[in-house]
Order: sequence, then C-alpha cells, then structure tokens
Amino acid sequence: MSKKDQKTMYRASALDSYSKVDVETKTTAENPHHLISLLFEKGCVLLRQSTEHLKRDDTDGFYNATSHAMQIVVGLRGILDIEKGGDLAAQLYETYTAIGLSLSKARNDKDLAAIEKLYTALNELRDGWEAIK
Repeated sequence: MSKKDQKTMYRASALDSYSKVDVETKTTAENPHHLISLLFEKGCVLLRQSTEHLKRDDTDGFYNATSHAMQIVVGLRGILDIEKGGDLAAQLYETYTAIGLSLSKARNDKDLAAIEKLYTALNELRDGWEAIK
C-alpha cells in the first residue's frame, strides 16, 4: 500500500471515528434518559462478565470488569441532582453508595454470590428506570 493510500485510509478512519462521536454526543445530549439507560445496561453486562471471569478463574478479567462496573455505579451516583430530585434522589444516592461498597467487598472477597445479588439489584434499578420512559 502506498503512503498516499495509507493517508487516505487514516483520514477516512479518523472521519468515521469523529462521525460516530458526533452522533453519540448528539444522542446523549438530546436524550439523557438514553445515556442513563446505557450506563445501567453496561453496568449489568460488566457484572455478568465478572461472574463468568470468576467462574473461569480469570482474575485479570474479573478485576477489570468489576472495576469498570464500580466506575459506572459511582458515575450514576455522581449525576444525581439531590436538590431537584428530592427524597428519591437521596434514596438513590444511598442505594448507589451501598451497591458500590458491596461491590468493593465482593471484589476483594471474590464473592460470586454477592456479585450475582448486585447484578440483580442493578438490573432492578435498570428495569425501574426503563419503566419511566
């Protein structure tokens, strides 16, 4: 492949990447509900993956998945508007805090049952969020 072809390919790839970012940015800016749905979905996927990694004794995969799940839980907690959300936002803040602490303990203990319970809890929160569309 010539250098000219490589440059053209890189430019096309960069343009495609920027286009995807622009579409994703517009989607989330126009629909914050969708962004939160994506966070719940990814958090659930990561908790499921962490259980599979643990069952296969894949420590690196387990720690990676649980770390990312923790980031999502902290992110969900961080975007709450306690002033505008009132009691519900305060309750969710406490719930996300409890999930985060429990996930940290389950991660340190490599507790499969605890992570499965956390998946159930996050999945129920996701279902509740989807119900208010």
